[in-house]
Amino acid sequence: MALNKSHSLSLSFLLIVTVILFFSSCNQKPDNNAKPIANDTITDQLTLLTNAIIANPNEIKPLLDRSIYYAHTDKYNDALADVNAALEINENDPEIYIALSEIYLYSGKTQRALDALKKAKELSPDNDRVDVSTARVYLTMSDYKQTFNALREALKKNPDNAEAFFISGLANEEIGDTTKAIDSYQNAVARDKKHFDALKQLGILFSMKHDPLAIDYLRNAAQLKPEQPEPLYILGMHYQDNGQPDKALSVYQEILQIDSTYKLAHYNTGYVYLVYKQEYANAIDAFSRALKIDPEYADALYNRGYAKELFGSFTEARKDYQQVLRMKVNDDKAVQGLNRLDAIEE
Repeated sequence: MALNKSHSLSLSFLLIVTVILFFSSCNQKPDNNAKPIANDTITDQLTLLTNAIIANPNEIKPLLDRSIYYAHTDKYNDALADVNAALEINENDPEIYIALSEIYLYSGKTQRALDALKKAKELSPDNDRVDVSTARVYLTMSDYKQTFNALREALKKNPDNAEAFFISGLANEEIGDTTKAIDSYQNAVARDKKHFDALKQLGILFSMKHDPLAIDYLRNAAQLKPEQPEPLYILGMHYQDNGQPDKALSVYQEILQIDSTYKLAHYNTGYVYLVYKQEYANAIDAFSRALKIDPEYADALYNRGYAKELFGSFTEARKDYQQVLRMKVNDDKAVQGLNRLDAIEE
């Protein structure tokens, strides 16, 4: 009677989440944990950026801020238009080329990103931010030798560059050296106690080690960006995986106070009620809420069917298993569920 388990923390999950934040190409899609930004939020943010440009028509920074916003929302032509406007103000400002490299990186044009950074370095050879941006590009290319070379250059120029240590942590994770990754992230936090991503990654790595230090790191990250549920989700998973289901449920409720549409919090709530507490009616309700958000959520549908089966609602359980099979033909668990129901009814 296998269940579709709640989403566990894995090294691949950790890398996907973080790399998306910094190095997305045009072909990469956000992790399922990411909440889409509501249209009104997008409009408000874009309006603020545009108003800053109008208020400061001869300044480069507002143009670059909006260009990066456009890049992050896949509007690359608009992003490049803002960069071109900035170049008309001052074509020798290295910050323009750093921003241009990020636009190219997000659009998957890594060589153009490197070319832009080469120009930035010509204009500002002692700028450690150029080296960090270069390391980011090489990391997306899985060129770890060049990644670490660029980071060494950055830290020679600025030993307190927290972002350089953070990128080093990512690179060490990718090559499988979690000890060095932890050391790098801790160095990042030592230099910038508000480095959200380093705190989050430390929380993930310590959670994977079942180390209670994960709790403090994840709580600190959550306090820095209370609008982002992900650190709390990881914290809930930490409690869940370490035999503290009530604390896990409490954290999932925290998440749902922030974002009631965060389907994984509903799903994991259902899983805790189903597996750890055997409260099947509560499990059914939680899985149903996840399915209301995502009607194609096959794992939630199967587990709701299983909760209904254990609750004794065999007819309703059969409907869920059959619906799973319409989504996923020959799904083993759904087939086994129907076979169990057939045996009960004989």
